[in-house]
Amino acid sequence: MNAVGPLPTAQPDFWIGDIPIHGRLILAPMDGISDPTFRWITRRLGSAYSISEFVNTLDYANQKHYQMERLAFREDERPFTAQLLDNTPERMAECAARIEAELHPDLFDINLGCSVRSVMGRGAGVGMMRNPGLVAEACRQVKAATHVPLTVKMRLGWDDHALNYMEVAEAAVANGAAAVALHARTGKMAYNGKARWAEIRKLKESLPVPVIGNGDVLTVADARRMFAETGCDAVMIGRAAKGNPWIFSWREREEVPLREVRDLAIAQYVEMERTYPHGAVMAFRKYLKAYLEPYALPSGELRALLTVADPGLFLGMLKRTFEELGEVREDIPNPG
Repeated sequence: MNAVGPLPTAQPDFWIGDIPIHGRLILAPMDGISDPTFRWITRRLGSAYSISEFVNTLDYANQKHYQMERLAFREDERPFTAQLLDNTPERMAECAARIEAELHPDLFDINLGCSVRSVMGRGAGVGMMRNPGLVAEACRQVKAATHVPLTVKMRLGWDDHALNYMEVAEAAVANGAAAVALHARTGKMAYNGKARWAEIRKLKESLPVPVIGNGDVLTVADARRMFAETGCDAVMIGRAAKGNPWIFSWREREEVPLREVRDLAIAQYVEMERTYPHGAVMAFRKYLKAYLEPYALPSGELRALLTVADPGLFLGMLKRTFEELGEVREDIPNPG
């Protein structure tokens, strides 16, 4: 992979505790998306720091191996954040202490935003926002058990009748959180409806720590607009990054040449195949579908590519697909 992130400037764009942050666009932690390979790619393309997929501390305590796989990171990814998910402060703190001793992350983050029903239902993720006292205790205990800065990623609240993001954020900061990321939707909204950016501005105007905005940032133009409208310190980009990791280099998707898309897609798949214990074909499909979306591939051809299971056959088909796309694009007459 040839693309690399920008060299750090003399002065950081902002600080999280004592950690200097160079850059103002950040890949959001997403279950099944922000895996070690994709985090590394986006970090090299300019994402300001890396955040793991959530680690369910209940599972970590039971030594489930896939939780450790989520925390794998390269040294050049730093600053690296380990994100914790649970509804029990004591268990979160114990897990955080173990992770720090074993892996030495630069930061910890508490997930207060996951809106999956099974997570919310047990009082974890956004479900924890229903109990600001529990959030405060989780922050206090995790902070006391570790030696690095703590952040939280949250939503506006459980639903429209419980928009308590301000109360929860203040409780988190009062108990050790050094930055707050706000996805400007409620838990009940999940990813539906329009993100309410005005609430990000309100939070930024009220807190003494950095505020990171999240929600409905699909393009570079959207990111610039969020900065202008909210005054946030950084913008966190989630689902849109799956098809355009180049957004962290401040590039719109249509600005990226086909050859560059091909090179990154192949490099990502090869790296995933090297690191995924059970093969990477199925895990890579979601990225490939997003990478190919702008090219309007015939449905039968796309279906064949996304259903092949053999790794060698898949890589050959992947390379041929990009070769054929290149030929088709070269055959298009120049309107100028």
